[in-house]
Amino acid sequence: MAIYVPLRPRWNPRGVVVNYVSGGQLCVRSWPKGYRDARTESQQRQRGRMARVCGVLPFVKGLIGEGYSPLVKRNGRHVGAYHCAVSTALREWFIASPGGEAMRLERMRLTDGVRALPEGLEVRRAHDALLVSWNSGLRWAQPRLLLAAREPAANAWVSLLVPVGENVTRVAVQLPPEWAAKAVEVWVAFVGDARRAKSLTRYCMLSPAVVSTLPLPPAGRETLRVAGCPPLARKGRAARVKLTPRALPPSAACSCRFGLNGFFCLLRE
Repeated sequence: MAIYVPLRPRWNPRGVVVNYVSGGQLCVRSWPKGYRDARTESQQRQRGRMARVCGVLPFVKGLIGEGYSPLVKRNGRHVGAYHCAVSTALREWFIASPGGEAMRLERMRLTDGVRALPEGLEVRRAHDALLVSWNSGLRWAQPRLLLAAREPAANAWVSLLVPVGENVTRVAVQLPPEWAAKAVEVWVAFVGDARRAKSLTRYCMLSPAVVSTLPLPPAGRETLRVAGCPPLARKGRAARVKLTPRALPPSAACSCRFGLNGFFCLLRE
């Protein structure tokens, strides 16, 4: 004897009659009386936010993977670290303004942690380098510095992950030479203890008028870590290398016996 399972499909092609059993009766599903508007004001606003957020986060995707932890929701759905950062950005980056919603990048967070930043944290420019210093060493296992810098005029980004030791209290990062006379936005955060310890994010706007005239501290000390100039961060997928097919020589063991280019013959025993 056949067993009917009640079924209410969400959609069916026009012209196809869908039958289902409900309450012991065989029913025919009718067409819906109306549809929800997919272009409401709130949905369009959310799409606009998403487009603007996706124009920023890909530049710091490497830092986001270290600063955010993936989640598993109650329904068992896994959410990666990058999408957790996107969700945070949609909630916190935007404010209402007379001309519409404005995106405030100073609200960007490189981590989802709440630990306090090291005491005496200072970010300044020394010649063509960026110097990050704090009072005492971090007592975390394998502490690392997350640093993101942006040149607003060209929307050029630099992101860097610097491992620091427990005794290191200063990190010098070389900036691109073309940024010497331009303002730079900087975001700094710390992670450690296998990403279990995460600090808050410090935002700084450094203008060329406040570039320090003090010389850069000499390298080689235990309390100073010097990092070279990282390449400009790029968003999007890496360029794929197009492979050019090569014709097999006629003397090859698997060459086509009929002389067709791009084909080969196999002998089956």
